[in-house]
Amino acid sequence: MSQTRTLANVTRAGDLSGLKVLVADDHSITARLIGDLLRAAGVGQVEIAVDGLRAREMLKFWDPHVLFADWNMPLMDGLELTRSIRRAAVVRDGMIPNPQIPVIMLTAMRSHRDVEAARLAGVNEFVIKPFTPASVLSRVQMVMTKPRPFIVSNVYIGPDRRRRAEISYSGPMRRAVDPDEVLDVVERGATRETMAVELEALRQVIKARGAVDRETLQMTCRVMQHTRFRARQVRDETVAQVSQLLIDYAEAMGAPERCDPAVLEIHFDAIATLLAAPESDTFLAKHVMEELDAAVQMKLALGYKAAHKAA
Repeated sequence: MSQTRTLANVTRAGDLSGLKVLVADDHSITARLIGDLLRAAGVGQVEIAVDGLRAREMLKFWDPHVLFADWNMPLMDGLELTRSIRRAAVVRDGMIPNPQIPVIMLTAMRSHRDVEAARLAGVNEFVIKPFTPASVLSRVQMVMTKPRPFIVSNVYIGPDRRRRAEISYSGPMRRAVDPDEVLDVVERGATRETMAVELEALRQVIKARGAVDRETLQMTCRVMQHTRFRARQVRDETVAQVSQLLIDYAEAMGAPERCDPAVLEIHFDAIATLLAAPESDTFLAKHVMEELDAAVQMKLALGYKAAHKAA
């Protein structure tokens, strides 16, 4: 299966062990979440910079392979940081050892004008907030496996912009270009593998953070929304149902401290089992749903007893 169709090559253990990634973001929760996600995916070294000026200092002394830069930061924002990095390709700057370092912009802005401004500054890729494991890891994969020629001209310095900019899908609604159904056998397999890889990345992030907090619960719901949509593309209604059940559970609990990580894990196991099985195995699908319902009911009952006893 080609690398452009799956994230598996960036999430297999050891693939990214030699990679150094700098995350420049003044929002500590977002920076930590991205750091945890990258480490869970196997990235060997991740460092955090709280603003663009600090990021420039770390570029000089640490020389990372990839830079994530938030658009809005104090002192020096992501666009200014990117421009200063690219300018070093024509005007020597002792703070910038590698003017061609891939820059992945973190932003909540997605208008055509904003995208053009970032591209003109020399940004390689974009991650739109709120993000999922797939939207972050796919951009790392893109700059690693699909490097573009570096252009130095009188009007532009940065990666070749002739490839159309792609904004990572991160919302519950499907895009107009997404098909209602994936018919091609290879693409169906790629879609199912993408679901499995993103699910495993999510599990690793939760494991790395040691608990379910507000950010990971929100990410879980986004991943389940994506999984539900992709499952319907390949007409896997059981996976779609399990995804919806987990969304319903999270919404019913209302807060991360009320969510039992074991209940989330039960749903994750069910989806992983279904994705690993042949699509035509209806007996397994029925069995998984029955086991899921029984396990969740038992966990809820135990939780209720524990809460009642504590009261």
